[in-house]
Amino acid sequence: MRSGVVLLLVSAIALSVLSGAAGSPSSQRLAPSAVAFVSRTHGILGLASPHCTGCVASGAIGMTSDGGTTWRVVVRTHRRVVAVGYYKDGYDVSLEGHGSLWTDESGRWHRSSKPSLSFRGYCPKGWKPGYSADLVDTNIDTPWSICSGMPGVGLQAKAVYRGTTRVAYTPAAGGKPSGGIGSYGYPIGIAGGNGCGFGIIWESRGTLYVSRNGGHHWHALPRVLRPEVDFGVWASTLGDAGFVLLERNQHTRLITTTDAGRTWRVVHRWR
Repeated sequence: MRSGVVLLLVSAIALSVLSGAAGSPSSQRLAPSAVAFVSRTHGILGLASPHCTGCVASGAIGMTSDGGTTWRVVVRTHRRVVAVGYYKDGYDVSLEGHGSLWTDESGRWHRSSKPSLSFRGYCPKGWKPGYSADLVDTNIDTPWSICSGMPGVGLQAKAVYRGTTRVAYTPAAGGKPSGGIGSYGYPIGIAGGNGCGFGIIWESRGTLYVSRNGGHHWHALPRVLRPEVDFGVWASTLGDAGFVLLERNQHTRLITTTDAGRTWRVVHRWR
């Protein structure tokens, strides 16, 4: 695998040429929408404008080389960034409306009107797939998927899949749950990959869950993501390291763990 440092340096140059206005001020506030790291120091950030009447959609891509402490905007887009990932030595960025940006093996960025690589997980018929944040080569790794059933008043059936095998299940009401995930809250996405047992589920109107055994059992972290106070935006894993974007009162913060979710610290705040 190519060095993340080399990739990011090449990508930053290519993105600056592509954008024509890298680092220029934006007339509209952009909020973090997705994050992915190729190492514990180098990562990519997606940003998106708010959804509101009269707002013009826009987005941006940022990069860091110090673990997320500082970010530099390197390209702006005319669509919101909805997902970012790292796959086979390149970045993949999904834009609202099926557009995408992606890098080839040389680090050069390309635009496309077609959808990017799928950030949607595998779910059986009748289940809604959430985001699968960590893109994997399915010939090597088993993908993680979070699936949800019909929502109720704060409650929802949930299932975690590794490939096509269900490894955890929570009914909305009745039935026998397995895996430790509560029925309260609405799951948005799941992160996990690189052949590691560490995974993260983030929710809106719920909490944060981590697994250390490949998704078979999950631990709730209400002290990290406080239900009804914090809302999960995106998460990504890298071995035993994890990065999570949380939103509270329209302010976003990036938190990280290096011990599979046992301890967390705030890396950056957007106000």
